[in-house]
Amino acid sequence: MKKVIGKYFLEFLVIVLGISISFYLEKRNAINYKEELKNEALKKLKNNIDQDIYDHQFNLVQHQMAFNAGQQIVSRGKELYDTNLDSLGYYLVAAGKLQTIFVDNTEEYNALKNSGLIELIDNDKLVLLLQQKYSMHLFIKEIEKIITTWTFKMVDLVDSKTALENKKKFKGQPIYWSPYKKDEPFLTHLEQNTLFSKSGFHEIYSGIIKRSIRRDSIVLKEIDKELER
Repeated sequence: MKKVIGKYFLEFLVIVLGISISFYLEKRNAINYKEELKNEALKKLKNNIDQDIYDHQFNLVQHQMAFNAGQQIVSRGKELYDTNLDSLGYYLVAAGKLQTIFVDNTEEYNALKNSGLIELIDNDKLVLLLQQKYSMHLFIKEIEKIITTWTFKMVDLVDSKTALENKKKFKGQPIYWSPYKKDEPFLTHLEQNTLFSKSGFHEIYSGIIKRSIRRDSIVLKEIDKELER
């Protein structure tokens, strides 16, 4: 009798142990699968951030050009009006018309966050940096909207003051400009103040972009750390 009971108990124990191992392996496989999904999402996110850095670097050049052009007009515009209408036209077009549109790809970050996979990231610093990065994107776009508003205010003025039929590039710079018209009077104080205000937003934007590039570079390093775990 004892042998029979012992036999059944052993069989029961084997069954329980087998089920437990099966559940453990299934759970382990599920965790590993989620880890793989998380890592794949981070790799795609890296590509997006690389593109963001490239876009930021291009946009930074544009906004620095616009800021510097505005400063040139405010500081020595009358001198250029008397001596160099070509340069004055270039600075006016750059200061008045340059703007950018930052198009970010948030799909991978949103998928990582909405799926709960972001909770599998062990690197708390990375999670915080990602949150800060994509929150800053909203602020960047708001500054761009403000600059676009100023640009709309400047378009008619720039077109009226420059010879549109003589568009050309200035020393290889990626903008087309036109000389200042000889028969047009120099900018009024109000017009100069408008340019000065617009250039101020270009300066603010440039500072934000520089910080974004530095932060994005750190994010890439933190993603690499997470993928190496």
